[in-house]
Amino acid sequence: MSNTASISLTQFIDFSTKVSTSARINFVKGVKDSPEYSPAIDYWKQLRDEIRRIHEKGLPITDLYHLSDNVTEAKRKNYIKNIRNYVNFIQKHDVEFFDTGKGFWQYDNLHIRTTPELGLKINGQNYLVKNYYKVKNNNKVTKKNISTTLTLMKLSQLEFTPPPDSKFAVINLQKGILHESKPIVDSDVLELKIEAGTLLEIWKQT
Repeated sequence: MSNTASISLTQFIDFSTKVSTSARINFVKGVKDSPEYSPAIDYWKQLRDEIRRIHEKGLPITDLYHLSDNVTEAKRKNYIKNIRNYVNFIQKHDVEFFDTGKGFWQYDNLHIRTTPELGLKINGQNYLVKNYYKVKNNNKVTKKNISTTLTLMKLSQLEFTPPPDSKFAVINLQKGILHESKPIVDSDVLELKIEAGTLLEIWKQT
């Protein structure tokens, strides 16, 4: 098995928000054993695509509710929860969409795809946004445990030029809360490197 790890930003969030070492080990094993990406097994693809389509077209955000009628019964409950939280979040703010491009972050043999899902101008501030869709209780996103992800996003190499005042942000759809990047200090970088190093070491050992 290759010691080179290539994962998505969502997978990094999943890893970093797990609180026990055993949970982290099991998660990395699951990533390594999972099949190659396919839209057919991408649980949240329909929601990601519809959110983007609605913003791109300038449609009412409440149109997102119609999506719950077009997903399988197995997905419907989780989709309805995230749709409700996203709609409620958007309705509380003045939001404009702008386009983005690809991004990545590299640490040793760890490659993380960090392409923003959306560019959103929220109440006058530009954000490069990652939506976090998971609803499981063992992946609770808090201000503290999302900090390494925000540092990672800010240190990413971008293949596009964002607005000069842009911040990076994760919208946690468990709660409908936006967590935004802050100016990076040395301890933030060290924490990220330790987190990434732990992931990579588990990858090598399993």
